[in-house]
Amino acid sequence: MDLSLAQLIVYVVIAVVAAFLAGALVRTSYPYGFVSAFIAALFGEWLIINVFHIFVAPEISYEGVPVITALVGAVIVVAIWALVTSGRHRRRYT
Repeated sequence: MDLSLAQLIVYVVIAVVAAFLAGALVRTSYPYGFVSAFIAALFGEWLIINVFHIFVAPEISYEGVPVITALVGAVIVVAIWALVTSGRHRRRYT
């Protein structure tokens, strides 16, 4: 797989958005900070697009990157990462 600079930027933006969305969804803090959530989001994007080849229809694609599919995969993996590693360290919103 050849990765262009535009595709890399799209992957990074999706990973940042997914890390914030998963944090809001799970309502917990990340055990190793935002960097661990970002890495988990990149892994989730790669996993759903390149390993499982799952695509959500209808798909919005930018520079050959399926945006919705990548976002869904990233949010799922980051949410699982936050739930598994956070344990008792839940944030309370008031």
